[in-house]
Amino acid sequence: MDNNIEKEKWIDEVFSSTQGMLRAQPGEGMFQKINARLNEPREVKTVPLPLKQWAAAAILLLALNVGSVIYYAGQNTKDTGSNAVAANPVATEIQSESTYNY
Repeated sequence: MDNNIEKEKWIDEVFSSTQGMLRAQPGEGMFQKINARLNEPREVKTVPLPLKQWAAAAILLLALNVGSVIYYAGQNTKDTGSNAVAANPVATEIQSESTYNY
């Protein structure tokens, strides 16, 4: 209890230490300088994107996606003959988890 009272006193001291302080003021003409700089026209730089590199990346991504689909389809056809629970790794994981709330 004594600790809470000391804590409250400290908080009150910190808040009261800011009484009478003035806010920081910007220098003369600072606002006008900032507005002038924001409104002045600037040259816009554009970076050309190399079309060949984008096309190569797109082809590579497409090839990886197609390869993944073919691989997944091949793995799925191998597992269809076995037990349905064994074909689904999530089902075996759920069965191995215990959910006791003691």
